[in-house]
Amino acid sequence: MTPLVNAVQRVEKSVVNIHTEKTQSKDPVFGSPKKVNGMGTGVIVDERGYIVTNEHVIHNVDQDAIRVELIEVDFGRSLPVAPFGTSCDLMRGETVFAVGNAFGYTHTITRGIISALGRNVEVNEKIGYKNLIQTDASINPGNSGGPLVNLDGEVIGINVAIRAGAQRIGFTIPI
Repeated sequence: MTPLVNAVQRVEKSVVNIHTEKTQSKDPVFGSPKKVNGMGTGVIVDERGYIVTNEHVIHNVDQDAIRVELIEVDFGRSLPVAPFGTSCDLMRGETVFAVGNAFGYTHTITRGIISALGRNVEVNEKIGYKNLIQTDASINPGNSGGPLVNLDGEVIGINVAIRAGAQRIGFTIPI
Protein backbone atom coordinates (compact mmCIF):
# COMPACT_ATOMS: atom_id res chain seq x y z
CA MET A 1 0.00 0.00 0.00
CA THR A 2 1.71 3.16 -1.20
CA PRO A 3 0.70 6.65 -0.04
CA LEU A 4 -0.96 7.17 -3.43
CA VAL A 5 -3.05 3.99 -3.15
CA ASN A 6 -4.15 4.98 0.37
CA ALA A 7 -5.13 8.45 -0.88
CA VAL A 8 -7.11 7.02 -3.81
CA GLN A 9 -9.00 4.67 -1.51
CA ARG A 10 -9.79 7.54 0.85
CA VAL A 11 -11.48 9.70 -1.80
CA GLU A 12 -12.78 7.41 -4.57
CA LYS A 13 -16.10 6.46 -2.96
CA SER A 14 -17.17 10.11 -2.96
CA VAL A 15 -16.53 10.69 -6.67
CA VAL A 16 -19.52 10.42 -9.02
CA ASN A 17 -19.91 10.19 -12.78
CA ILE A 18 -22.44 12.60 -14.28
CA HIS A 19 -24.21 11.79 -17.55
CA THR A 20 -26.38 14.45 -19.16
CA GLU A 21 -28.56 15.01 -22.18
CA LYS A 22 -29.10 18.34 -23.87
CA THR A 23 -31.72 19.22 -26.48
CA GLN A 24 -30.17 21.37 -29.19
CA SER A 25 -32.16 23.61 -31.46
CA LYS A 26 -33.76 22.11 -34.52
CA ASP A 27 -31.48 20.36 -36.98
CA PRO A 28 -31.25 22.59 -40.11
CA VAL A 29 -31.59 19.62 -42.47
CA PHE A 30 -34.18 17.41 -40.79
CA GLY A 31 -35.97 20.07 -38.72
CA SER A 32 -36.31 18.04 -35.53
CA PRO A 33 -34.61 18.81 -32.21
CA LYS A 34 -31.38 16.92 -31.67
CA LYS A 35 -30.37 15.22 -28.38
CA VAL A 36 -26.70 15.47 -27.37
CA ASN A 37 -25.17 13.36 -24.61
CA GLY A 38 -22.56 14.76 -22.24
CA MET A 39 -20.49 13.58 -19.33
CA GLY A 40 -18.52 14.92 -16.43
CA THR A 41 -17.51 14.20 -12.88
CA GLY A 42 -18.59 15.43 -9.47
CA VAL A 43 -17.66 15.12 -5.80
CA ILE A 44 -20.08 14.42 -2.93
CA VAL A 45 -19.59 17.23 -0.40
CA ASP A 46 -22.51 16.52 1.95
CA GLU A 47 -23.88 13.20 3.16
CA ARG A 48 -27.42 14.23 2.10
CA GLY A 49 -26.36 14.10 -1.55
CA TYR A 50 -25.00 17.54 -2.43
CA ILE A 51 -22.52 17.23 -5.29
CA VAL A 52 -20.03 19.81 -6.58
CA THR A 53 -19.26 19.87 -10.29
CA ASN A 54 -18.42 22.48 -12.92
CA GLU A 55 -21.16 24.70 -14.27
CA HIS A 56 -20.34 23.73 -17.85
CA VAL A 57 -21.02 20.05 -17.05
CA ILE A 58 -24.73 20.76 -16.43
CA HIS A 59 -25.27 24.05 -18.32
CA ASN A 60 -28.49 23.99 -20.37
CA VAL A 61 -29.01 20.26 -19.92
CA ASP A 62 -32.46 18.70 -19.72
CA GLN A 63 -33.06 18.57 -15.96
CA ASP A 64 -34.84 15.22 -16.15
CA ALA A 65 -31.91 13.75 -18.12
CA ILE A 66 -29.15 14.20 -15.53
CA ARG A 67 -27.98 10.80 -14.32
CA VAL A 68 -25.45 10.40 -11.56
CA GLU A 69 -23.63 7.12 -11.01
CA LEU A 70 -22.35 6.48 -7.48
CA ILE A 71 -19.75 3.93 -6.47
CA GLU A 72 -20.52 1.52 -3.64
CA VAL A 73 -23.28 3.62 -2.13
CA ASP A 74 -25.44 2.02 0.52
CA PHE A 75 -28.67 3.99 0.25
CA GLY A 76 -29.60 3.00 3.80
CA ARG A 77 -26.80 5.22 5.15
CA SER A 78 -25.31 8.63 4.55
CA LEU A 79 -23.40 9.15 1.33
CA PRO A 80 -19.58 9.13 1.46
CA VAL A 81 -18.29 12.70 1.66
CA ALA A 82 -14.98 13.72 0.13
CA PRO A 83 -12.38 14.83 2.67
CA PHE A 84 -11.40 18.43 1.93
CA GLY A 85 -7.89 19.78 2.22
CA THR A 86 -6.61 23.28 1.66
CA SER A 87 -5.14 24.95 -1.38
CA CYS A 88 -3.41 27.81 0.43
CA ASP A 89 -0.19 25.89 1.16
CA LEU A 90 0.32 24.06 -2.15
CA MET A 91 3.81 23.86 -3.61
CA ARG A 92 5.07 23.39 -7.15
CA GLY A 93 6.27 19.82 -7.54
CA GLU A 94 3.77 18.44 -5.03
CA THR A 95 2.30 15.07 -6.09
CA VAL A 96 -1.41 15.14 -6.91
CA PHE A 97 -3.91 12.99 -8.74
CA ALA A 98 -7.15 13.54 -10.60
CA VAL A 99 -10.21 11.29 -10.46
CA GLY A 100 -12.76 11.44 -13.23
CA ASN A 101 -14.83 10.05 -16.05
CA ALA A 102 -12.15 10.54 -18.72
CA PHE A 103 -13.61 9.88 -22.18
CA GLY A 104 -16.32 7.83 -20.46
CA TYR A 105 -13.87 5.53 -18.68
CA THR A 106 -15.36 5.75 -15.21
CA HIS A 107 -13.21 6.50 -12.21
CA THR A 108 -9.95 6.97 -14.03
CA ILE A 109 -7.01 8.00 -11.83
CA THR A 110 -4.18 10.08 -13.31
CA ARG A 111 -1.13 11.18 -11.36
CA GLY A 112 1.06 14.21 -11.75
CA ILE A 113 2.45 17.21 -9.96
CA ILE A 114 1.44 20.77 -9.34
CA SER A 115 3.15 22.54 -12.22
CA ALA A 116 2.26 26.12 -11.31
CA LEU A 117 -0.01 28.19 -9.08
CA GLY A 118 -2.01 31.33 -9.73
CA ARG A 119 -2.60 30.78 -13.46
CA ASN A 120 -5.16 32.94 -15.27
CA VAL A 121 -6.84 31.12 -18.17
CA GLU A 122 -9.15 32.49 -20.88
CA VAL A 123 -11.43 29.70 -22.11
CA ASN A 124 -13.25 31.86 -24.66
CA GLU A 125 -14.46 35.45 -25.09
CA LYS A 126 -17.01 35.10 -22.27
CA ILE A 127 -15.33 32.71 -19.83
CA GLY A 128 -12.06 33.19 -18.00
CA TYR A 129 -10.69 31.83 -14.74
CA LYS A 130 -8.24 33.42 -12.33
CA ASN A 131 -5.83 31.89 -9.82
CA LEU A 132 -6.00 28.30 -11.09
CA ILE A 133 -3.75 25.40 -10.17
CA GLN A 134 -1.86 24.04 -13.20
CA THR A 135 -1.15 20.30 -13.17
CA ASP A 136 0.28 17.69 -15.47
CA ALA A 137 -2.08 15.04 -14.07
CA SER A 138 -4.05 14.23 -17.21
CA ILE A 139 -7.33 16.12 -17.32
CA ASN A 140 -9.42 14.84 -20.23
CA PRO A 141 -12.94 15.43 -21.53
CA GLY A 142 -15.21 13.93 -18.86
CA ASN A 143 -12.87 14.88 -15.99
CA SER A 144 -14.49 18.29 -15.59
CA GLY A 145 -15.97 18.70 -12.14
CA GLY A 146 -13.88 15.93 -10.63
CA PRO A 147 -11.38 16.40 -7.83
CA LEU A 148 -7.67 17.10 -7.81
CA VAL A 149 -6.44 15.30 -4.71
CA ASN A 150 -3.29 15.46 -2.55
CA LEU A 151 -1.41 12.45 -1.12
CA ASP A 152 -3.46 12.69 2.08
CA GLY A 153 -6.56 11.84 0.03
CA GLU A 154 -7.98 15.36 0.42
CA VAL A 155 -9.66 17.33 -2.34
CA ILE A 156 -7.58 20.43 -3.08
CA GLY A 157 -9.40 21.57 -6.23
CA ILE A 158 -12.05 20.92 -8.86
CA ASN A 159 -10.78 20.15 -12.38
CA VAL A 160 -12.08 22.70 -14.86
CA ALA A 161 -10.08 23.07 -18.08
CA ILE A 162 -7.34 21.78 -20.35
CA ARG A 163 -5.04 23.63 -22.70
CA ALA A 164 -6.29 22.80 -26.20
CA GLY A 165 -3.56 21.40 -28.41
CA ALA A 166 -1.25 20.70 -25.47
CA GLN A 167 -0.56 17.43 -23.75
CA ARG A 168 -0.89 17.13 -19.98
CA ILE A 169 -1.59 20.76 -19.17
CA GLY A 170 -4.72 20.92 -17.03
CA PHE A 171 -6.22 23.50 -14.73
CA THR A 172 -8.05 23.22 -11.44
CA ILE A 173 -10.11 25.64 -9.35
CA PRO A 174 -8.46 25.75 -5.89
CA ILE A 175 -10.64 24.45 -3.06
